[in-house]
Amino acid sequence: MGQVRLLLATLIAVGAIGLAQDTGWRNPSADSGAFSNGSQAYYDDTLYAEARNGRQHQYWGYAVALPEGSTILGIEVRLDVWESGKPGAAYMYVELSWNGGASWTATGYRAGPLGTSEATYILGGPADTWGRSWTPGEFAYGLFRVRLTAACGPPERIRLDWVAVRVYYQSGVALAVSPGVVDLGTLTLADYDQGFRELSPAQRVTVTSGAPWSLYVAAETPTWNYSGPEPSPAKPCEHLEWRVVGTGPTVTAAQTAYQGLTTTPALVATGTGQTAVTWVDMALLVRVDYDTVPPGTYELRFRYTLTLP
Repeated sequence: MGQVRLLLATLIAVGAIGLAQDTGWRNPSADSGAFSNGSQAYYDDTLYAEARNGRQHQYWGYAVALPEGSTILGIEVRLDVWESGKPGAAYMYVELSWNGGASWTATGYRAGPLGTSEATYILGGPADTWGRSWTPGEFAYGLFRVRLTAACGPPERIRLDWVAVRVYYQSGVALAVSPGVVDLGTLTLADYDQGFRELSPAQRVTVTSGAPWSLYVAAETPTWNYSGPEPSPAKPCEHLEWRVVGTGPTVTAAQTAYQGLTTTPALVATGTGQTAVTWVDMALLVRVDYDTVPPGTYELRFRYTLTLP
């Protein structure tokens, strides 16, 4: 019979899919400044700190721990605050520091005008970085700080029940496949006799993630692309089978039995993300028969996708 060549081109996902996450509201654990009873603004309760006009106070120790390589998307500061007397032009101004108070964000916000009953003000937002780019290390204890400045008419005072922080981030994730193109070569009569040709391992998928992840694979088309002298046999993509034959650290589950590739993403493996880099070794097997593999050249494109569940 004529020559049959199999060329399987793998399309690497252009950047893994990362889902935005947030830390939830974090309480401070340290403070200093001119507010009275500053530590009583650590929690959402019935206690409160109090400030006269022009007084400043700093809060830090928010215990914001982000995975290595994370991208900071936004920061929110929550103030539960009110004015002690009659309503007026009373405000609480907010700035952030990333170096222990040596520098402060040029982009600041204010809560107000304040009423005489407690109200919640959320300053910043999920996509607001307060005028600068942040790194995970800048949220370390003592480095990240919130500075508050009270503005109210004497003899009024501003009362602060809670000053909390929430950080929005995306874990650092990356995906690489080697080799990007797998050439299974030219089929032989022995391949037809046994009904398949196998390459194990055929590819290594390298995963970088500071958070739990899931790896999927899917064909881009339902049939192989055929170039040759015969009519196209429309060889199904399921005739390329895959399985995991080896894994690196922190991989928690893997598909180790062969299954056919489909256009619906199939779960390859999952991992904890506690180690920055790990890998999954893939074996490939193509089913061979005279009906679906006449002489010619075959190509099937498929894609790996990394997600953060």
